Amino acid sequence: MRRTLAVPLTVLAAGAVLVGCSDNGDSGPAPSTTSMPSTVPAAGPALSTARTSIGEVVVDVNGMTVYAYDRDQPGTNASACDSACLQMWPPVTSGTTHPDVTGVGGVIGTIPGPLGGHQVTVNGMPLYLFAGDTRPGSLAGQGMDNLWWAVNPAGEKITNAPGG
Repeated sequence: MRRTLAVPLTVLAAGAVLVGCSDNGDSGPAPSTTSMPSTVPAAGPALSTARTSIGEVVVDVNGMTVYAYDRDQPGTNASACDSACLQMWPPVTSGTTHPDVTGVGGVIGTIPGPLGGHQVTVNGMPLYLFAGDTRPGSLAGQGMDNLWWAVNPAGEKITNAPGG
């Protein structure tokens, strides 16, 4: 008699993802611009806050610093970040048009995401992650090109440089 073992496709897919996602502790150089960082949110509030060298900042569900882009026009319902920009600055996304937040003031909303889904906004400003931030608390994108700024809990851009 021959037995067949049925393994759900989701289990196989999860295993394949885990094989390619190891953390060897090497902070190394900034990620290549040829690979797109994941924009799939984890479980928990879409936004919360964390203490950093520039003070309290808004972070995503994984504790990564979120940024506002000076070329975005708040309230226009669109991102000014083009496809090349999105390689290094993926949007902060939510599975809902009413994302859950903790400790973040201002008006929270969403716009149509440039990569699909819902891009989270604060005070009408679309929010992004920086592919060069390697761990929670990193501020490698702060002040980049004098256009990218971390956001404080009131939903305002922080325009001072990171310290220490």
